[in-house]
Amino acid sequence: MRRTLYVLVLFTMLAGLGFAGSTTHGIASAEESRLQISDIAGRNTYLMSDGSMWSLIDGRHAIRTPGKVAAISGYEYEGIGMTQDGRLVEWDIGKGPEVVPGTSGVKQIAGSYWLKSDGTVWGGSEKAKNLSGILLIANADQEFAALSSNGELLLEDNYKKGQFKKLGIVENPVGVKSMTVHSGRVALLRDNGDVVVYETSNFDDNGRIIPVTVAQNAAHIVYASNEPTDLLIVTLQDGTVWTTGVYKDRWKLKEQVSGLSGIVRTSIYGNVEDLSEGFYAQRSDGSWIHHTNGQNKSVDVPVVKALSVSISEAKPYVGDTLEVSIQETYTNGAKIKVPVKDALIDIEKPYLMNIQKNGTLKSAGVGKTQITVTSGGLSKSITVSSSLRNNLKYSKQVNGNIMVPAKSVMQALGGTYSAKNGSVEAKFGETVLLLTAGSNQAKLNGSPLRLKAAPMTDKGGLLIPASVLSDILGAKIGWEAKWKQANISFGSDAVMTVVSNETAGLIKKAMQGSLVKFIGRTYWVNDFEDLERFSKLTVTDILPDDKGEFNVIFKTASGKTVKSYPMRSSEVMQLFADRSSLLNYDPYQKHKWSASVWKQIKAGQVSLGMTKEQVQLSWGNPAAKDITTGGGKTIETWGYSNFDIVSFVNGKVILIMM
Repeated sequence: MRRTLYVLVLFTMLAGLGFAGSTTHGIASAEESRLQISDIAGRNTYLMSDGSMWSLIDGRHAIRTPGKVAAISGYEYEGIGMTQDGRLVEWDIGKGPEVVPGTSGVKQIAGSYWLKSDGTVWGGSEKAKNLSGILLIANADQEFAALSSNGELLLEDNYKKGQFKKLGIVENPVGVKSMTVHSGRVALLRDNGDVVVYETSNFDDNGRIIPVTVAQNAAHIVYASNEPTDLLIVTLQDGTVWTTGVYKDRWKLKEQVSGLSGIVRTSIYGNVEDLSEGFYAQRSDGSWIHHTNGQNKSVDVPVVKALSVSISEAKPYVGDTLEVSIQETYTNGAKIKVPVKDALIDIEKPYLMNIQKNGTLKSAGVGKTQITVTSGGLSKSITVSSSLRNNLKYSKQVNGNIMVPAKSVMQALGGTYSAKNGSVEAKFGETVLLLTAGSNQAKLNGSPLRLKAAPMTDKGGLLIPASVLSDILGAKIGWEAKWKQANISFGSDAVMTVVSNETAGLIKKAMQGSLVKFIGRTYWVNDFEDLERFSKLTVTDILPDDKGEFNVIFKTASGKTVKSYPMRSSEVMQLFADRSSLLNYDPYQKHKWSASVWKQIKAGQVSLGMTKEQVQLSWGNPAAKDITTGGGKTIETWGYSNFDIVSFVNGKVILIMM
């Protein structure tokens, strides 16, 4: 029976809902290229040879579900399947295939019914009544048939659910390979290739149904709706496909389907009324065709035609976590997001980037590396350039050579550092560098390497000539004379700075030229460092640290010293300009409001009758304003980013929405 569907489908669904036992990280592309379609339930609804499934979540949008599905039954809008370990799978118009929790021991599926290995039959979550010891089931066109282990062939009464008519006793029931049902007919395919049909209207004088053998040497059978007589489609072992005739010829293979050869099985749409839309046929080589009116069209295995890869940040800092997004575009139009664990990821310099267990990447060192993602037989590469967020310390120039601390620099570059037998060993992936203090003779991967200067001990640590980093890693080394600091870079997007003992003083001297004007000024707290609102602060100093950032030093009215968090110079300027953090006036002197109003403002509260100045001081500046006038009144409405709303009439609060 053709079904008419009235469905509102969500246009956003997660693609590729996985089953337990889904494919693992790094599937080879050669394996994917060998995938074939094992069975077809309807348009773009396929069971693949690797146990995955293609289905249509709304009849239009294809999704691929990894898993270990062994069989499917239904059509594109709904159906069931069974996994290789005997669990039930369901899909429908708004949901991709999912394993049904609590199901196990599934032996066979047919239509909307499933047979358990214990011989019981189930429809959904309900156990069918009056059935036990069942070997095989069949369900189509709202009819259900079952074959028991004692040979009873049963057909359910369409008008009395759970009531079954015995069509006959089948000899050697375990020799029945498969069965199909349609409009009062049940056809059995035996292991020897015989096809036997039981029809409720074909009985002898004693009312016993007469089984009729309609074919021999058959490989597959399926019923299809047709007028005036339903057709039994029989695939013979010689690869030809035949259909039974009408009326009295319904017991004969009357017509060979033209244009089909080398066929092993067929599949019809689960909800068609006739064969005007054709049917699917599988060749002996595993390929499928769609046959319509003597014409064959190949059913292509969906393959990846394009691969899209993006990363949350292409220029991260060392220590940052990066999200990788992978999307495959298939020849059937599907766009599938691929979990990182299901793709093959190759990192050109693995010491610079680590793959985490949750599929994210973590920047481990300063440098530039290429990340290549392979999925669906295609590869895509992206380049990530990592920098160091904070400066390192203790660089210096000695006799024209830039010297940097060995341990901190090499670790910041993603390397490992260890002292061995009076020497220092650094590893960057497969690259191994061996150094000795006081000697300009080093070893690179076991081969001699002459350094431009000998490593030296300074302040308890080993300093090495930065030029060695050019020799082993290709880094660009520079000395910034203005600030007396070393710059190590890989292109313009992967950089680190190593400051000297003099850098902080030079920066302070240079930078305080613009910031010194704030020293000695007095401010009042609005929202800063969890200090009491509207308390008095005086700037006593602005100190650069050894990383080139600044700490603003304040003194409270009680004489307590308060140190701000580290800021860049531009952030210091913004701090003093931003009235949401600090006020450059004493609000108590400027606004002679009542104690109760000040109490509300300090608590961040707003009440009816407040002025705009009071609301602004309590809640801050609004995200949006709207002003209308009429009847001699001005109505002004403020909206905040947290969706709070306050309205004023002639400057006074008359409405508060929170």
